[in-house]
Amino acid sequence: MSSSTNFNPNTPEEYAKLATIYAKQKKWELAIENYRQAIILKPNFSWYYYHLAQVLHQQESWNEAIKYYYRAIELNHNFSWSHYNLGDALSKLQRWEDAVNAYKNAIKIERIFPWSYYNLGNALVELQKWDEAIYNYIYVVKLQPGAPGIYSKLGDALEQKYNSDIDAAIQDYHQAIQHQGQHLIYDKLLEFLQDNPNLFVEIANNLAKADKNNGAIIFYKIALEVNQDDLEICHKLQQVLDKKYQLSQEILELRKKIELNPNSKSYYNLGIALTRQQKWDEAVVAYRQAIEINPDLSWWFYYNIWEAFAREDQLSEILTFFQKFHKSNPDSYWSYLNIGEALTRLNKIEEAIPYYQTTCYQQTQKLYPELVSQPWNLEEVQGPNFIIIGVHKGGTTSLYSYLTQHPQIVPPIKKEMDFWSWKFNESINWYLAHFPAISEKKNFLTGEASPSYFDYPNAARRIFQVFPKVKLIILLRNPVDRAISQYYQWLRLNWENRSFEEAIQLDLEQLTKAPEKVNYWMKELNYLARGVYVEFFQEWMSLFPREQFLILKSEDFYAHPEVTMGKVLKFLDLPEYQLSEYKNYNIGNYSPIDSSIRRSLNDYFQIHNQRLEEYLGMKFHWD
Repeated sequence: MSSSTNFNPNTPEEYAKLATIYAKQKKWELAIENYRQAIILKPNFSWYYYHLAQVLHQQESWNEAIKYYYRAIELNHNFSWSHYNLGDALSKLQRWEDAVNAYKNAIKIERIFPWSYYNLGNALVELQKWDEAIYNYIYVVKLQPGAPGIYSKLGDALEQKYNSDIDAAIQDYHQAIQHQGQHLIYDKLLEFLQDNPNLFVEIANNLAKADKNNGAIIFYKIALEVNQDDLEICHKLQQVLDKKYQLSQEILELRKKIELNPNSKSYYNLGIALTRQQKWDEAVVAYRQAIEINPDLSWWFYYNIWEAFAREDQLSEILTFFQKFHKSNPDSYWSYLNIGEALTRLNKIEEAIPYYQTTCYQQTQKLYPELVSQPWNLEEVQGPNFIIIGVHKGGTTSLYSYLTQHPQIVPPIKKEMDFWSWKFNESINWYLAHFPAISEKKNFLTGEASPSYFDYPNAARRIFQVFPKVKLIILLRNPVDRAISQYYQWLRLNWENRSFEEAIQLDLEQLTKAPEKVNYWMKELNYLARGVYVEFFQEWMSLFPREQFLILKSEDFYAHPEVTMGKVLKFLDLPEYQLSEYKNYNIGNYSPIDSSIRRSLNDYFQIHNQRLEEYLGMKFHWD
């Protein structure tokens, strides 16, 4: 028992009270211990099981959490949060049928909580039950029209159901009018329409904003069935049709370019354009041709390619291709990583690990032969001594590049592993396979740089549980400039096709409509929420002590990289090392943005920047 407590508990209530205190302090093991004691003394009280499950949920101990949620429900079936959180834990283990049942039970008890419908829709998508998924997403639209990402999910589900056949969707609507009870989606829409006559137009507008053109066209056409002479709806429909036509023309232009000069980049861009039209089968063909033309590239990096292969069930085929290429090109560095990525995506983690270890061995042997002159002892893999945790478009690539040129820093095989964020399900051994084996007797350090960590839910806690002493480095850039830079990078990568004004305005609307309800960790709030740095620091600094952070200003780093590098090396207890050149990596060129938009962004971030300066006790002068 912690010496910080002022009493020794004797009753179940006292144990539970103490457990609650520990949970608030994020002392999870002590919280678990005390809830267990409360349960021993009072084994039929559902509240203790629920709170124990909550703590285990925070620990991501999914199987144990599920066990205690079920016990809490057994003792008290009428508490909706037990069912809802059970659904979340089951989803984490991809137990979709069970998750669906849990969310449905939560909805029976509490019918106006939008996130039960939202997550139920997600689980139904995994089961490819498109009608039910669409029904639940529409219910979210009714309850909380501004729910982040809801229109993107609704648009994707509509596309999966109708496969671009807009006429089939309209026909279903006509059938629903004539034969009530036969079409779940449209029956519910017609019911909601009585409460909100503008519902169809509002859904169409938001689908268009989310770049879900086919879904927008469906709802505009249905809206015109209700309001046949509405010129504004006709105008909006024509705008989306024009946009879809432009995308079709883009595809035609890319195909013409390929006819003249079939190269890997052109096929890749064609694949991107086809995915925007949600023509996934054609996109996979284009991506496959891009890879076949130039297989010895870092294809593992392009997540959109892998998502397309997974969506079309083509992962095994592309794995076979990379394996054949590797067999005839055994010295290919990238083929190891590409095979590793394919195996990882197929959830064959143990098979993937040796490919990463081999790549790491080859890289280290080339850069630091003295470290691998003896047999490679994998037990000496310690993981990172430091992690650059952010921010995205803050200069992390340049800083990481400079650090890896220091003679006492041995890099892993990837700058960005994203393990503690996107890839946490892959296992710690998968992560460690990316790092070199360095004996503690050797005076070398290693580390990685994944900007996704800083604003990813649970990343801080995950790292703290495994590497509580790791040193954390973060570059903070003026959030206005950071957002602009990210937008134009995504535009170059073909991951964004909206105008800057469209993308930023949508973010601003979602952030300012009900600021007290904003969840800054939601990835759908992509460009601007990431710049509210203070929200993320509060989580990180509740776990790691201040002295384990080195917080740098990106603008200072850009202006005087050698000075910033001196601070970093001192922080890492490494001797100074001057580079002959401090090259700026990942630089982007773009025209200045409209001054009125910049003023709006400056106004939005002003209060949050002040909060950041007060919280950190630092001045950034982002005026």
